[in-house]
Amino acid sequence: MTHQISAVIVTCFLTNDAYAAQCGCATEALHVRSGAGTTHRLLGTVPPGECHTDKGGRQTANGYTWANIDYNGHDAWAAINWLNFKTCQTHQSSSSAGCPNIVSRAGWGARSPTHPHYLLTHTPNHVYIHHGASGACHTKTACIAKVKGYQNWHMDGHHYSDIEYSFVVGEDGNVYEARGWDAVGAHTLHHNHDGLGICVIGNFMEHVPNTAALNAIKNLIKCGVNKGKITANYILKGHRDVGQTACPGQKLYDLIQTWPHYHH
Repeated sequence: MTHQISAVIVTCFLTNDAYAAQCGCATEALHVRSGAGTTHRLLGTVPPGECHTDKGGRQTANGYTWANIDYNGHDAWAAINWLNFKTCQTHQSSSSAGCPNIVSRAGWGARSPTHPHYLLTHTPNHVYIHHGASGACHTKTACIAKVKGYQNWHMDGHHYSDIEYSFVVGEDGNVYEARGWDAVGAHTLHHNHDGLGICVIGNFMEHVPNTAALNAIKNLIKCGVNKGKITANYILKGHRDVGQTACPGQKLYDLIQTWPHYHH
């Protein structure tokens, strides 16, 4: 059952007790809102296990105490009645049945967006595959460094509000939350409102990603369909299908053309 009051989230914040990271863990899919109270605008529904940074604010409304959280760059509120607070790991990840391991923005140390993300108004019916055209990574530490580098380049080099992609995949087998399921990205010109952008770390002009990365991409898409974040009849494309670019690299592009749902 989806509750109308708060979002099921895992929130991380720092306490004064030696700056230990704390998490608030909830158990059902619920809503997050633009303000403390059920009369405020609904920003989205967060599935169980996702992690969103607790900004520390608390307000009481409609008989509930509300926590101020960062929801994909939005200043958001969720009722704490459905949250169980406990110490969390330094690099908090979120995962659920049928989904790959998704390292949250808080888990990889993302910078805050320069302005809130716009939210998608319809369930995406396209998935766009990209590559970073960069060096590869095969450990979580190395991949986090790459994701941070992508974000810095997009924000400081291109002056975007945040990292461009919806998700980033490493050859360590992890998925790294970028703008996430619900936010409009800046990954595919003229197509940011109809699809999600998945970027694989590395350069795939001459070879394909390893099995760990390929499985992570496939499982992420399946996860999105199962969660209702991607339509079941989605269309898969490479970045070059809709733009003048070599992305996602020749070998990866050749491969995704053999996958279900691919359409030029």
